[in-house]
Amino acid sequence: MPIVRIAYRLVREHWALFVIYVVVFSISGALMGVSVGGSGGSYEPVRPTAAVIDRDGSTLSRAIAAELARTCELVEVEDSTFALQEAAANCFASYVLVIPEGYGRELAETARTGADAPGLECIVSYMSAQGSLVNRRVCAYAQELYALTAAGFSEAEAVAMTDEASTENATVVPIKTDTTGIPTGYLVYCQFALYALFGGVCVIVGTGLNSLRQDDVRRRIGASPVAASSHSLQIVMAILLCGVAVWAINAGVGLALYHGELSQTAPTFIGLMLVILFALMLLGTAFGFLVWQLGVRHELIHAIGNISAMVLTFLGGTWISIDHFDPTVRAVAQFTPGYWAVDAMQALARATEIDAALVSEVAANTGVVLLFAAALAAAGLAVGAARRGVEARAA
Repeated sequence: MPIVRIAYRLVREHWALFVIYVVVFSISGALMGVSVGGSGGSYEPVRPTAAVIDRDGSTLSRAIAAELARTCELVEVEDSTFALQEAAANCFASYVLVIPEGYGRELAETARTGADAPGLECIVSYMSAQGSLVNRRVCAYAQELYALTAAGFSEAEAVAMTDEASTENATVVPIKTDTTGIPTGYLVYCQFALYALFGGVCVIVGTGLNSLRQDDVRRRIGASPVAASSHSLQIVMAILLCGVAVWAINAGVGLALYHGELSQTAPTFIGLMLVILFALMLLGTAFGFLVWQLGVRHELIHAIGNISAMVLTFLGGTWISIDHFDPTVRAVAQFTPGYWAVDAMQALARATEIDAALVSEVAANTGVVLLFAAALAAAGLAVGAARRGVEARAA
């Protein structure tokens, strides 16, 4: 098949794209997985970095600052507008709490009169969800102080009772099972593989096969004894070949990097994960086919591939867990294929055994991803048919 060979040669000439969009992004996903860490024999709670600027100095404000110090690693941040902006921009702290002047007095007064409690000012880092979780904890602590003060207890008594309640933690005991699901590190790697399998394939296809859209090349192919149906089939096969190559490289890198952790995982779990990644590859291939059919300019292909991949991974819950999103954002995310793919991956990570329910859930979610891929491929075919019709009438 001459067109497949031509496409292979064109893609091979752009080998740097495979290095950037597949190998580099695969290694980046691996680094993210390493930062999460594997499961060990003990449990240690995470201590995010936080800072407190107490402009009040009351009993209640000092109690809130002490509670934050108990659960976080405190860092010093200067009480100035520039310092606060710098802390947020450079992620010096995942959470910065600013207790305004008069907060303790106002909290006690509103609690006794039944009015709304005063708010706390905070700066939450956009780099992770840790700051949001710390903010929830601080707000819950302040609400307990409010409730106890409203019940008639003094400020000192409210602080003592709240501190006693907050120090009572549930005991976490790791339970070993005969069969383990997907390790956390490999799960994170596969979630970030969505970027390479979607945006990477789009860029590789759009850039590598861009020469086939040039007028002189199309005229030479049109003059050759190749039927239109055979031409289209060979283009699809060439694009699919690119997708399979990306999937094979990404999957191989993951299996090599996480060989030790996956040695304790049942092969069926790994096989199901590779099926999900293969479905994502087909999705990226269909999207790349659509972009190629649209004849997007070479300069825009990288932007389209990267922006679309970033949106898809974000709404899928790769960067921040979907549970921390606003309900409206969660509703929107369910209309994207990344949401269903990541949900299937997380199901494999939660499971401890292979059963019919797990296989059905993974199959259903993977089926949704394939439906998105089919829709994009159909759109690409429709665009290609429309373009050929316009070219035929122009001729």
